[in-house]
Amino acid sequence: MTTKHKKAAEAAKLFGLKPVKTIRVKKGVYRIVGSRRQSYSMKRMPVPLTTIRWMDRSLRKILRSGFKRIAWRKTASKYGRILFVRMKSDKRPYVLVPWIRGRWPSPQSPKDMRACGVLLAQFHKAGRGVRFSEPGAVNKLGKWPSELRMRHWVLSDLVSKASMKKEDRRPMDRLLSEHGQELLRYSRVARRQLNRLGYKRICRKRKLAALCHGDGGPSNFIRNAKGLYLIDFETLRVDLRAYDLYRVIFNSCKEHDWRFSIARRILDGYHSVLRLEAEDFAMLRTLLRFPQSSYLLLRRYRRSGNRDQKWAEKEFLRALADERRMAGFIRKLKRYERRLCGN
Repeated sequence: MTTKHKKAAEAAKLFGLKPVKTIRVKKGVYRIVGSRRQSYSMKRMPVPLTTIRWMDRSLRKILRSGFKRIAWRKTASKYGRILFVRMKSDKRPYVLVPWIRGRWPSPQSPKDMRACGVLLAQFHKAGRGVRFSEPGAVNKLGKWPSELRMRHWVLSDLVSKASMKKEDRRPMDRLLSEHGQELLRYSRVARRQLNRLGYKRICRKRKLAALCHGDGGPSNFIRNAKGLYLIDFETLRVDLRAYDLYRVIFNSCKEHDWRFSIARRILDGYHSVLRLEAEDFAMLRTLLRFPQSSYLLLRRYRRSGNRDQKWAEKEFLRALADERRMAGFIRKLKRYERRLCGN
């Protein structure tokens, strides 16, 4: 057993478990198998303790409402009594939740994608009683203008530096000199759209705001014989519900050539539970127009060493192709909205 596995096993013991097997799923996430062969997911949470407590209050309120399709602790169970533990050698907290057996939903399955939309809407509906403003709450309502402004600055800074660089130019410098203005144009369009849609007014509409998962997508849903479940809540936040839909659509479509049929199934499922409004679609179009794939790639490039920078340089044109596909994707979204809402 490696040192990391030993530390994870020690952390699991603090929850009262007697682990017989510790399996590293990914960085900071372990599958813990107990002495009775029961499995749990133990995850290191990259958020303050006050936020973990807010997440716990919010998710337990959802569970008490009768919505059970989330992987979170059940305080009545033996190993759900403790919210988090911390090791002396690692002050970052771990949480322990049930391990949901099953598979990820497939973006190529219309049934799976519709089910994801349905479950997301049910989660939003169940979270209506959660308080948005209390200690530890991650409330992002009203924050998108400053968020897009910051992201635009990051892109602009990289493009400007690449254009000014005369010596020791990397491939990324040449790519940004050639294509950087195109990315900035997409970013400016997204910011203008946000200004035009009456963002502050939309944020005041309670039915358009929601307790959001924050990172929905195929890898954060699990499907089994009992149905579909949401997992991994470290990104839980209060935001417009359109943001959660955007995340599910983005994460489901980005590896599948941005096929609109995938998004349509997700939206169909969501709308069957909660009616989508024109403001939802306006916010969706705004978020989709921002060059997110390129932004994420360039942010990683900016923070990384030589190896990751070489990877980013190879992936740049693929990300740019995604941004260029978005115009057609958004046109299809507008047609879908007209059929659905009659606009």
